[in-house]
Amino acid sequence: MRSILALLTVAATAVTLTATPAGAASGAVIISTLGEPSWGIGDPRPSECHDIGPGYHAVINETDGPILVFPDQACAGEAMLVHAYDRTQYGLHHSFQALT
Repeated sequence: MRSILALLTVAATAVTLTATPAGAASGAVIISTLGEPSWGIGDPRPSECHDIGPGYHAVINETDGPILVFPDQACAGEAMLVHAYDRTQYGLHHSFQALT
C-alpha cells in the first residue's frame, strides 16, 4: 500500500511540474533610441531574442524578472545581466532576452 501511495505522489508531482506553462515576464522592457520616442516590448517571453535594431539604444528593465542585454542583434556576444525593475539606462545594446 505504501509503495502505491509513493508512486501516486511521484506521478502527481511529475504532472504538476510538466503542466506548468512557461510564462512571460510581467511588465515591459523600455527602449530609448537617440532622437526618437521611447517604446517598449511588453511581457517578453523567456529565452526569446528581441532584436531592437541598430543604433544607440538605452535599455530599461521594468519587468518583474531579470533580462540579458547583448551588444549585437542576435542575442550573442558578452551579455550584461539587468535585474528586475532596474531603471538604469544601459546603452549600446541591440538585443535582449528575458530570463523568467
